[in-house]
Amino acid sequence: MTLGQYLQMEKLIHGREIPADILYQMTSDRPDENYQHFSESKGSLVSIFDMNLHHFIRAYAKVNNHGQNEMHEQLSEIKKILEVA
Repeated sequence: MTLGQYLQMEKLIHGREIPADILYQMTSDRPDENYQHFSESKGSLVSIFDMNLHHFIRAYAKVNNHGQNEMHEQLSEIKKILEVA
């Protein structure tokens, strides 16, 4: 089941409309970059709404970890500079 299908189910279960900005991205042929993920296996961008939930969770965790690694590298560089000064 895709993320888009889960959102449709949530709409039915909770009786709430999908927020307009998300619905627009979900139904767009070309969603904004923020709503796309680069698929290494496909070699292209895919809509997050077309991803299975477990795949989305893994992709999010991978991106989140990558951001933390960059932050740790930057902090390490700053520490080195401060130690020299």
